[in-house]
Amino acid sequence: MAYTEKRDTRTGASSYVGRFRVDGRLRSTRAFRSRRDALAEARRAEEAGKLGTWVDPRGSAVVVAEWFAHWQAGRADRAPRTLEAERERFRSLVAPTFGQTPLRRITHDDITRWAAGMHAPRTGQVASPARRRDAVRLLVALLDAAVDSRRLTANPARTPSGRVPGLPRAPRTKAHRYLSHEQLRRVADAARTHEGRTLVLLAGLTGLRWGEASALRTGDVDLLRGRIVVERAYTRLDDGTLLLGDTKTHARREVPVPGVLAADLSVLLAARGPGLLFAGRDGGPLRRESFDRNVFRPAVRAAGAAVTTLQELLGVRDTRVMDAQTLDAVRRVQEQAALPVTGVVDAATWDVLATEDRCRRGELSRGAKIARTHRLDVVTRLTLGAGAEDFAALTLHDLRHTAASLAIAGGASVKSVQRMLGHESPVLTLRTYAGLFEDDLDRLGEAMSAQFAAQDPTSGAHHTLTVGPSVVPGVHQIYRATAR
Repeated sequence: MAYTEKRDTRTGASSYVGRFRVDGRLRSTRAFRSRRDALAEARRAEEAGKLGTWVDPRGSAVVVAEWFAHWQAGRADRAPRTLEAERERFRSLVAPTFGQTPLRRITHDDITRWAAGMHAPRTGQVASPARRRDAVRLLVALLDAAVDSRRLTANPARTPSGRVPGLPRAPRTKAHRYLSHEQLRRVADAARTHEGRTLVLLAGLTGLRWGEASALRTGDVDLLRGRIVVERAYTRLDDGTLLLGDTKTHARREVPVPGVLAADLSVLLAARGPGLLFAGRDGGPLRRESFDRNVFRPAVRAAGAAVTTLQELLGVRDTRVMDAQTLDAVRRVQEQAALPVTGVVDAATWDVLATEDRCRRGELSRGAKIARTHRLDVVTRLTLGAGAEDFAALTLHDLRHTAASLAIAGGASVKSVQRMLGHESPVLTLRTYAGLFEDDLDRLGEAMSAQFAAQDPTSGAHHTLTVGPSVVPGVHQIYRATAR
């Protein structure tokens, strides 16, 4: 029950403070000259505590920057990369506007104006929709936590119904890039090392994230069972530090080892001792930026333009596709060089074309000649057949999308793809790759049509009544058609 206490000041005047309990703790109001006013304020605060609407005035006076530090201290169980991203987002986008503002001074209009005109720190221009959306979500989470800790009565970023009207629209996601089996093989063949080839095929056929693949140990690969255990992952912070921890979903999973990958993995395992399967020059974890710069991007450039390079050497029209004209030109070269006339551009065919090209480089500079030699050294490791097509540049993460695409095209179920990729739920798999499952509807329609046509009475199919109770008048009879 609320009550008052009399307190004497240094000047000899008396004042009164109200005392009340909220959440089991005894609290005080500010000082009043009148005992009646102090008691009324204490009773109002005590009643608000019972209704869950009481706010500690001292707590709501905390500035946003101080509250952010306190809020993050309670999130130590989050992934280091998540905490680092939150700090960067707060420092660059939230703090310039609200960092030194007390929590109780933030208004809905302030947040709406800030969300619409948020500026990037480096360019001074309005930040991208994705960055603005992430920053607004961070501030909303901060203010929600302030409400939960009774520092605010309500979140000023939300309407009474709980919506956040100032949230920028979600940006359109970048279209996924997929490689065919033939294109993936081309990229792997263009890799300079056996380790690079194995890693490209592993990512493109199993969908492992880079952090997961780089954290694999030799003991995680079981070729007898045909399984790879995925239970660790490296996370790279902005300062370059690599942290070893759980996978993104904090779950252990197993992915199948494709048969075409078993031989490459066997060779790599034989060359490695206990430790990391893919290692850098110093024996430590293989860094993404190093592999991307030295192995993956050069391989993609060569493999993605292999058909164009071939057509340039043949002197035919550049169509980026192994069309009929290109195949005819390849067969003529093979016939003139006394090679098997297959139309398939193999190492021997590339060697003939490269030799002829070296005789036609008189007008090129020394640098251009060296660059052309290096380019041909890579493409001569590739094999091109009818229908081969060039492709644009892609990222390492696109190999994960490629694995999903190839699995779905091979008839894998949503659940199987989810388990392989390590998604938290099949819903995420469907939302991410919904377009790839459209072909399933076509196959389903064709299968249903074929089954229905097989029961055509003119085909001699036998129809029988389903086993069940007598048919009630007015109700359609249900038949079960079974073909002999």
